[in-house]
Amino acid sequence: MMATKTARASLLDKPNGKFVVGQYPVPTLKSGEVLMKIEMCGICGTDIHTWRAPAEAVFGLEYPISLGHEISGIIESLGNGVTTDSVGTPVKVGDRIGVIPAIHCGKCYFCRIAKTPEKCTDWKTYGTWPKADQQPHFTGGYGDYLYLHDPGSFFIKSTTTAERTAFLEPMAVVVHSMLHAKIKLGDTVVVQGSGPIGLLTTACAKLAGASVVIATGRSNRARVELAREMGADHVILAADMPSEEDRKRFVFEKSLNNVGADVVINTVGTCEAFKECFNFVRHSGTIVEVGNFVDSGTFDFNPCTQLCERGIKIIGSFDNEAEHFVRAMPLIADKRIPLEKLITHRVPLEDVEMVLGVIEKGQKLDNREIVKAMMVPDISERKS
Repeated sequence: MMATKTARASLLDKPNGKFVVGQYPVPTLKSGEVLMKIEMCGICGTDIHTWRAPAEAVFGLEYPISLGHEISGIIESLGNGVTTDSVGTPVKVGDRIGVIPAIHCGKCYFCRIAKTPEKCTDWKTYGTWPKADQQPHFTGGYGDYLYLHDPGSFFIKSTTTAERTAFLEPMAVVVHSMLHAKIKLGDTVVVQGSGPIGLLTTACAKLAGASVVIATGRSNRARVELAREMGADHVILAADMPSEEDRKRFVFEKSLNNVGADVVINTVGTCEAFKECFNFVRHSGTIVEVGNFVDSGTFDFNPCTQLCERGIKIIGSFDNEAEHFVRAMPLIADKRIPLEKLITHRVPLEDVEMVLGVIEKGQKLDNREIVKAMMVPDISERKS
């Protein structure tokens, strides 16, 4: 009798717990299903928040849960009836694909009426899957396989590299915020933060027609310098410019008409960074908030003097959906965006917890600043 094939998956055992690598049976596909052999999975700050969050804060999930949602891989097998990806492009075994982690119900008010499925009231996500030690297995990106078993799964064929395809999900986050920002030719844009989302935003703001892009960072000099390569015309490192007033003056002096930024996009997950956006934006300008996707606290705010009198538009951008992924696909293939330079580390599956801890503490890994670390199942030791 032939033994059942098994493969690895790393699961978080409890809130603020441990990532445990286990062996699970590789599924035999049913009609309509897809099995993806994972090539790379981006290690994302969102997973740190989920890891450290109290149980009641993580959507009421039942542990252990699977994590990892920035996934690139190859089609290992196709269930009966699967001949195309989710937008109708023919696919076959061996093709590279990208996956939309979130699965929306398609039936609730937000899916059907408001046309904002990212606000779906009955959603689920590959990469935050409950009871992940039970069938169906392989429901997150930290493992050897991803099992696209849900009828609402959405995947897209990729024509670019594994490295670039692993940026599809974060690029979709950026596309969502850029659609809110409505950048016009000649605009001055400030991008708060030079982490992976901030760097992608910097590149897209330039491609969208901004004449002046100013990227900011707190203390990571390597990231801020990388922002220049992504298209920033000017950079601000808070460690070199600690005064808020000096940073505000710099933005106004560098803005195209010396009145401040037309658009400010905050990609930093602190309320202090969001608050500073009001220093940078011009009267009647736009602030798009992306970074505070978990509760980072509050600050004093005067709706008269800071909002109404200035005529500012504030837009919250959260998550993403199919349109954003489809729009993101040509961007990750666009060689004008040097995505490969963002990847500073490649790590094996067993190192995921350690790397998340290093990122959480803002430390270096192997004497290098982390910009983007990728989990690569097939390697046995860390590579830079």
